[in-house]
Amino acid sequence: MILARSHIDLHNIRNSIERTKKLSDNVIGIGPLGIGLDGLLTWIPGAGELYSLGAGLLLIYDGVRARAAPMVLLQMTAIIVIDTLAGAAKTLGKLADVLFTGHKWSADLLLNHMEDTIYFEGSRKDVQSSPEYKEILSRIRAGKEKRRVVFLG
Repeated sequence: MILARSHIDLHNIRNSIERTKKLSDNVIGIGPLGIGLDGLLTWIPGAGELYSLGAGLLLIYDGVRARAAPMVLLQMTAIIVIDTLAGAAKTLGKLADVLFTGHKWSADLLLNHMEDTIYFEGSRKDVQSSPEYKEILSRIRAGKEKRRVVFLG
């Protein structure tokens, strides 16, 4: 099964997302600015597009494994398509690919979404009688939290 089944799986997914983010857009960093494989490979015909698409698909795959909401996956897909198409353009597009950190943007979107999600190991039936679930559910219903609940079972 590709979907995360435990908090350990989620930890590994976060590591994969962070690794892809760093490789794609910040291998060489100078202060807040950086360039990654996405920007470096864009100058080799075909290699930049292939890398950009592959790294983007890996991020989307990690999003599916983390059970991200469909709207987040759709936003990530749009960002990655724009990033890949920008790299495929002529010289101006190459410069845009160096400056537009689409993989970092998509990775941050997914990581923030995962941070806003409360994951419970087990099925809804297994968890719904636990005190932790009841407390979180009451806080969400009271409007004190705007978080998403996902069951890993």
